[in-house]
Amino acid sequence: MRIHFWTADEAGSGLYRGVLPAMALNWLGHNTSASPYLPGSWREQGLNVVVGCRVAKSQPSKTWREMRDHGIRLVLDLDDDYFHLDPSNTAAYQLWTDPALRQGLIDNMQVAHTVTCCSEPLAAVLREHHDDVRVVGNGLPAQYLGEVRDYDPEVLSVGWAGTSSTVHELQVPGVVRALNRISGYRRPGETFVRLVGIDARTAMASGLRGDRLGALGWVENFGHYLAAVKEFDVWVAPYRDIPFNRAKFPTKWLESSMLGIPLIASDIEPYRRVIRHGENGFLVRREHEWGRILKQLADDPDLRQRVGMAARAEASGSILQAVNRQWESALTATASERAAA
Repeated sequence: MRIHFWTADEAGSGLYRGVLPAMALNWLGHNTSASPYLPGSWREQGLNVVVGCRVAKSQPSKTWREMRDHGIRLVLDLDDDYFHLDPSNTAAYQLWTDPALRQGLIDNMQVAHTVTCCSEPLAAVLREHHDDVRVVGNGLPAQYLGEVRDYDPEVLSVGWAGTSSTVHELQVPGVVRALNRISGYRRPGETFVRLVGIDARTAMASGLRGDRLGALGWVENFGHYLAAVKEFDVWVAPYRDIPFNRAKFPTKWLESSMLGIPLIASDIEPYRRVIRHGENGFLVRREHEWGRILKQLADDPDLRQRVGMAARAEASGSILQAVNRQWESALTATASERAAA
């Protein structure tokens, strides 16, 4: 098949829901491409399938319908719940609560042959608007499973990764206090807190303090992002228990597990689906547990290694070679569609 992933951006969403699936399908022999733009001569490209990521605006919507009329199979993909955005994410909330844009998204879902998404809770929301919603999780290349780790470094790095739109998750009770306390903790070596995706000013505005606090800021290139987070020895992933977060894919678990890094996450969906507390990660229910588990991991390199390696063993199920068949199935016409054609 000739498949184009029409991505919404060139950041994480575009990578996980476009570039990487295109690569995985290429390994199966399909002719694939991924870009925020359609091929200039898409009518002559012989496209069989276009996967459109959150197509909603007026002009892309017109093209979406034209592609359907042109006989191209349309798959609309969503990796977030745009029907339950939190007002703290001001820009996205203002954009997606616009009635015209939201209706455009709904209309384009209904025009699509199939809708794909990254989690079952999100699929439950989307099935109110389409009968054929397929769940295809995110994946990473298997090469990251082979990254060598030092589980007893002289300087311990406790990390958080996010963006300016997810920095509000740091306000989960107990997180900032735990990070401030662990920063500079001697075990006998030193401990640093490293933030990827926000700058120092944003970190300080969130209440984070200390000389042993580093903020890298936004990292546009995904390879550079993974190079930064693989320096974490312990990874914290706080999330508020709100509908938007419950519909997410556990991306921080995917990334940390691939790299063999023990993860401490809030005990919410989707993380409680993949973490078995104390075995392949840690789930926090009460605010004092952030500090207690951080100190426990800081003091015990054997625990860091045991949990990190257990998580890495399970991450093998999320390599691209494990999800490409799921994508292939989602992009293939159903028997009823073939009969109707």
